[in-house]
Amino acid sequence: MIRRDAPEGSAMRLGALRQCLAEAGGLAGIPPAELRALRERAESSVFNLVVVGEFKRGKSSVLNALIGEDILPVGVVPLTAIATLLEYGEEPAVRVVFQDGSERQAHLDSLCDFVTEKGNPANEKGVGEVHIAWPSAWLKSGVRLVDTPGIGSIYRHNTEATYRFLPKADAVLFLLSVDQPVGQAEYDFLKEVREYAGRIFFLLNKTDLLSETDLAESVAFTSRVLAEVMGGAVPVFPVSARLALEGYKSGSETLLEKSRFPAFTATLERFLMEGKGNALSASIAKGLLRLVSQARFNAELARSSLSTPLDELRRKVQAFEQKRGEMAQEKRDFAILLEAEVKRLAGQDVTADVEAFKMKLTEGIESRVKTRFEVMRHLPSGELHEDLQRYVVDEVRAAWDGFRRDEDEKLDAAFQGLCDRFSGKIDATVDELYRFSSELFSIPFETIGAESAWSDKSRFYYKFWEAPGSLKIMATSLLHALPKFLGDALILREAQKYGRELVDTQAGRVRYDFAQRLDKSMRDFSAAMLERIDATLASIETAVKKGMEASTETASGAEDRARELSGALARLDSLAAQLQTLASA
Repeated sequence: MIRRDAPEGSAMRLGALRQCLAEAGGLAGIPPAELRALRERAESSVFNLVVVGEFKRGKSSVLNALIGEDILPVGVVPLTAIATLLEYGEEPAVRVVFQDGSERQAHLDSLCDFVTEKGNPANEKGVGEVHIAWPSAWLKSGVRLVDTPGIGSIYRHNTEATYRFLPKADAVLFLLSVDQPVGQAEYDFLKEVREYAGRIFFLLNKTDLLSETDLAESVAFTSRVLAEVMGGAVPVFPVSARLALEGYKSGSETLLEKSRFPAFTATLERFLMEGKGNALSASIAKGLLRLVSQARFNAELARSSLSTPLDELRRKVQAFEQKRGEMAQEKRDFAILLEAEVKRLAGQDVTADVEAFKMKLTEGIESRVKTRFEVMRHLPSGELHEDLQRYVVDEVRAAWDGFRRDEDEKLDAAFQGLCDRFSGKIDATVDELYRFSSELFSIPFETIGAESAWSDKSRFYYKFWEAPGSLKIMATSLLHALPKFLGDALILREAQKYGRELVDTQAGRVRYDFAQRLDKSMRDFSAAMLERIDATLASIETAVKKGMEASTETASGAEDRARELSGALARLDSLAAQLQTLASA
């Protein structure tokens, strides 16, 4: 039976990690900004569990079974048209995010009006995705469930939406059904996503429709097909989402056993919460261990300075100041290189993508306007003019909206790669400072390798599409004076011209918008990274100066300071021991 509590092992580790983060906040020498970044990673850790498959395989039913409630709509016709995300919330709530960046709250009862083909045909309402908050302990443990549109649907936008979610998936549930053999659309889809094979779980749904003999035959056939397309044997979990949901709602162990759902969920939870959960906890623990190691060095340096002759300390401080001067040049080099990389990204990659998309869109807008014109040319000239204007605006807007969403994801990945690379350079610079100080002051220092806690600090945010100007042609009264075929020809020509101009105008705005946001993200990131070097220099210098000041005090004052530092070192050592265990989990 699926556990309604957060999986125990993962929850205990995450709880222990949060206690360590809280304890670190009360210790001197831990940089607050970096500690805050680690806390944010621990608090916002989300495991994306994405459900994919051809329409009518029962994706929504499986998600309802995972939650144990009838939340997502199910039916006898292809339903899910919009990606729907189930996340934890204290109270049930629905948030609809539109393609233009706007949002609105909705009632759960009105979900069908936004996420289904019946309620939102061809996504005429311009919905981007829908977020459902639900008070489930399983979701509270850090799992986010994503219901995607069916692949192989007659609606192309459904399949494209599904593809966009795959790179974000920590695990993928691929739904098949006993009443339909593996189709060509599923076969082609799997060939394209084999890179995710290590995190795909194959479910053969609707087992309650077959006898045991027929089910065994269906499982064997499906396994052979999947082994062929995936390049090797993969586990297949036969389940009945319908029986599982009934079992959870009624508390019937008999129904749950017949559904075979618990065998699947047990495997899924081990993967999600033990494998991925351990990796996340270990990553954050290593990051905190790195900060603790640096704080310990500073405390040890301050204690050592108490017993070092002042003349010797001054010589060492002078050498450290020389190193500080070298760091100033490294900081300038860092800022220059980062700015050059971001300008290349904005000036080459973004420009190339925008220009390629503009060319493609320009080529297509004239023919689409012509097609619309032929359909609507029966209208009076004035109404035809207004219809074509609205059509051009809607078409160009929808096209650029789609481009900006896709480009956002591409640029976000590219920019995060830059952040990871340059934060690695900063980590190396900080480590070099500590190694230099370790040798200068003869105090051991262990370098702790960890992922940057800053990689999630810079994000792109979708902006509203700018309002276009109007389609300007001759006054309606003059149009009415012309023979309709002449006026309509003029309207068509001007509408096509308007489309080309609108495509070009939005291309410039999109390019400028990306360049501005990249520049701001770069400056924010650069400031945070350079602050780390300054904070490291300041902490080492402060430790030495405190030792020098204490060494000039009375013997009792120096002893008090030494005891204080020894206590701090003991607390840091205790915290480090806990983190070593979590980091190696």
